[in-house]
Formats: sequence, C-alpha cells, structure tokens
Amino acid sequence: MSTIEKLKKKFYEKPARNDLTIEEVVRLAKAYGCTIVTGENHQIRIVYKPTGTVIPLPCHGKTVKEAYIMELKDLFSEIEAKKGGQE
Repeated sequence: MSTIEKLKKKFYEKPARNDLTIEEVVRLAKAYGCTIVTGENHQIRIVYKPTGTVIPLPCHGKTVKEAYIMELKDLFSEIEAKKGGQE
C-alpha cells in the first residue's frame, strides 16, 4: 500500500480524526491535484482550480481542526466523483 493510500485511509476514518498534521493534509491535497498557496497571517490555502474552491487552513499548531477536515472531505469526494465520471 502506497503512502498516499495509507494517508487516504487515515483521512477518511470515522469519526473524523483530529491528529492529522498540516503536512499530511497538504500532501494529500497535492495528490488530489490541488494547489497550495501560502499566505500571510499563518495561513495556507488549498485551491482546486477547476471548480474555484478555496479552503483556508489556519496554521496555529501542527494539527488541522475537524471542521477543516470535513470541508476537505467534501472537496476530495467531489474530485473523486469527477474522476470516476471521466473514466
């Protein structure tokens, strides 16, 4: 099992995990084809250009809060659905 597959498994566990690090989320977002934009005020933005979706992630600490995990799950599910429809 690849590192990305393990990360996806960890990401989609229920209940939503609260110990995912920012680095893990960024790695997973890149695997889904998202662009990472770093900005001011300790913030990272995950951008999915085909739909224009932008999800801001505050970088206070090493982990990502559950609310942002839920937003990312919605985005990644949408991307998966579009990939499935293209094949």
